[in-house]
Amino acid sequence: MTLAHRGVLFCDELGEFAPATLDALRQPLEEGTIRIARQTGTVTFPARFLLVACSNPCPCGRDARRCRCSDSARFRYERRLSDPLLDRFDLRLRVEPPDAHVGAGDDTATTAGRVLAAVEAQTRRYSGLPWSRNGDVPAGALDDAVPMEGDLLATWRALCERRRLNGRGAAAIRRVARTLADLEGDSAVGPAHLLRAADLREPWS
Repeated sequence: MTLAHRGVLFCDELGEFAPATLDALRQPLEEGTIRIARQTGTVTFPARFLLVACSNPCPCGRDARRCRCSDSARFRYERRLSDPLLDRFDLRLRVEPPDAHVGAGDDTATTAGRVLAAVEAQTRRYSGLPWSRNGDVPAGALDDAVPMEGDLLATWRALCERRRLNGRGAAAIRRVARTLADLEGDSAVGPAHLLRAADLREPWS
């Protein structure tokens, strides 16, 4: 985790990791540091990284039509990823096989341009502040970073209630909505951005 500081940590087959290893991810994701305590003292390492992970829906890894796993096996597999850990993923998506009738998306250069423009917008927005990205905005500063009133505020409250979001989830969809607006070049967050942000936070099971 500390080797991935200021970078990306990709965990393949997350559902196969040991529970103790999965639990060890929680504190660094929350605090951006790792503390190792021994009898001789405590050492703190930097560990602010972007966690990207993937996992099969069940032990066999086949789609629902060909799955050979029992209900109990699927349940045990799903429960290996605890709610507190999953709650720290701002984006959770179920990836389906590609549809042959759907055309290709934007090319890499076009997507890279949109991302660069969004990064530049965030750098300007947070100039002089301790953070420079939407994902790093603390909950207490979200009212300034993503101001909401009227229809936007009503949409957010309705989403929080309907999706039963806790404080972390409610804050996450605001940050993701702000990023979606940046990617589209919009100066303000709208209800459509919030709805899309909530849709990108799918339940694990």
